[in-house]
Amino acid sequence: MGAIFFKQMLMNIKPYLLIFFAGSFLLNACQKNVDIFIPDPGQINGPDTTWHATVTASMPVSALKNNLLEEPYQDSILVNTNTVSVLSPSGLLVTFPPNSCATAAGQPVTGKVQVALHVVKKKGDMIRLNKPSTYNDSMLVTAFQIFIQLKKDGQPVQLAPNVKINIRYVDQPSNQQMKFFAGDETNALRFNWLPNTDTISRLYIGSQAYEIVTNRLRWISAAYVYNLNNTAGVSVRTELASYFTNANTIAFTVFNDIRSVVAMHADINTRKFISGKLPLGKRITVVVISKQGNDYYLGYEATTTVAVTTGSLNQAVPVTPIKRSLPEILSYLSTL
Repeated sequence: MGAIFFKQMLMNIKPYLLIFFAGSFLLNACQKNVDIFIPDPGQINGPDTTWHATVTASMPVSALKNNLLEEPYQDSILVNTNTVSVLSPSGLLVTFPPNSCATAAGQPVTGKVQVALHVVKKKGDMIRLNKPSTYNDSMLVTAFQIFIQLKKDGQPVQLAPNVKINIRYVDQPSNQQMKFFAGDETNALRFNWLPNTDTISRLYIGSQAYEIVTNRLRWISAAYVYNLNNTAGVSVRTELASYFTNANTIAFTVFNDIRSVVAMHADINTRKFISGKLPLGKRITVVVISKQGNDYYLGYEATTTVAVTTGSLNQAVPVTPIKRSLPEILSYLSTL
């Protein structure tokens, strides 16, 4: 009698046990993917999937770029009749001749002038500062990127007419292929490096250091154009969820074995981020960073560039960005 009663009790409890375990399984599955940005089905205010012909300062991607920025090293010089130098913690030495500064109108500047310096060697810093190593659509290999800015009482000043500054940076081993490039900032949405065309700026390459003589401020670089060896190369495109758009997302291809970062620009028609032509057989990492509301997302996918002979002729790389804190994203970029 007791055995029959126990058997009947188990049969009555069994459906509830199945419901319990099924619910536990679904709960664990939801928790596993909680950091992936997945909107609730049918929600009224879903994520914005619109791509824009013009990116404005009010869009999340502009705030994202600002929040990724790295502050420059700050110092000051006394502009007078003496030669003065600034040495940054990264080893960048900039020497200013006497009476080196002037206003935009060409009037001499005296007294204390603030100096801001950046030396960019890490590929992650190129992403943070949005300074990819490209000349038009050609890929560059970079020794370093340098930023120099001068201000007097918070207002930008320039080098006086006919003044040249001397820049020295130790980098071992140096590379004799490097040429002088100047940053073109005329397009606020697409930074570009241009080969030097003036007769004043010069790059000198020693066995252990680079020396630059120039009358330019702001962004300059030592780099060379990567030769595709007469091959067509391949463009890489991202495969992302629809809510990662050019209004909230940036994407880059990072080369593993050379100091080169190529920006992936928004293609409005295909709603993809696409790079310029890249050499074949190279290990790269496609890096995607996004700002969705108050949250940040990071995705990266390692692959090798290969020839594509069908479809769009672009190599597709699927990337699934995961929610991360801003410090976590900056920490990852420091490893590149």
